[in-house]
Amino acid sequence: MVPRRSSVIAFAVTLVMIQLANACNAGPMTGTVERHIAVGGVTRKYLVHAGGEAKPGRALVLVLHGWRGGAADIERRTRGTFDRLADRDGAIVVYPSALGDPRWNDGWQREAPAALPDDVGFLAALIDAVAREFAVDRGRVFATGISNGAGMVHRLACERPDLVAAIGPVAGGMPPDRAGTCARAPGPPVSIIAMHGTGDPIAPLDQSIRDGVAAWIKRDGCPDRPSSSQLPDADPGDGTRTRADLFAPCAAGTAVAFYTIEGGGHAWPGGASTFGFRRKGITPRDFDAGVVLWDFFQSHPRR
Repeated sequence: MVPRRSSVIAFAVTLVMIQLANACNAGPMTGTVERHIAVGGVTRKYLVHAGGEAKPGRALVLVLHGWRGGAADIERRTRGTFDRLADRDGAIVVYPSALGDPRWNDGWQREAPAALPDDVGFLAALIDAVAREFAVDRGRVFATGISNGAGMVHRLACERPDLVAAIGPVAGGMPPDRAGTCARAPGPPVSIIAMHGTGDPIAPLDQSIRDGVAAWIKRDGCPDRPSSSQLPDADPGDGTRTRADLFAPCAAGTAVAFYTIEGGGHAWPGGASTFGFRRKGITPRDFDAGVVLWDFFQSHPRR
């Protein structure tokens, strides 16, 4: 007996709803715990993974989810790479949670500022609290994020460059009207490694993305021309190739790196593909973004 088309569709819809529910209800991975912090009268949630031996001078890495994602979601989407590296190096990884649907207040929204959460203030308070608790080296605080989370780490570094030594935005950028402001803003230089796919249908690799990187090149006093290299095509079947442009040396030992992923979609390179990934393009498999970001961060503390 051949099932009716309506029955097949209903089953598919049910399966999708189960997958979405499971994704939303997924808890933290082993060794990661949920914490809460009150900021501005609002209780905010985050996950923390304290790796390795407890000792002074530990590094802290914040990893921000994208729009409609979550802290546990980005931990799993990155396949726990940051957790494993923290265990190896004795570092701290924090996965903060946004409010709303959820969405970070990264500056792209057009609502009245009073209606939006103070996410810069939240992340600042979170960094202070975690740094005190785990004896973090304040010169080794870093932040990365994908999509809306990428926009948020741009904003954090632009407005509070004293808090982070380096950032790693993936598949996201800063609003065009903020690039010039960021380039001229006072404060210490911040290293940046950005990654973006040419086949990203959600956040296209357009001039605004490039202008955001250019703002950091100007702010950090980097050379105008980069040294470029082609990454090994470790997975020829994924349909992507990556060019790495490095602008260095910059002020106070900083650097700006930009990875152009030819054919790459709205994805975390080397990460898990999320539901609806076909609509978001190809997930690159030639490298693990978490490993590359970690190595860049460890090489660019505040000096």
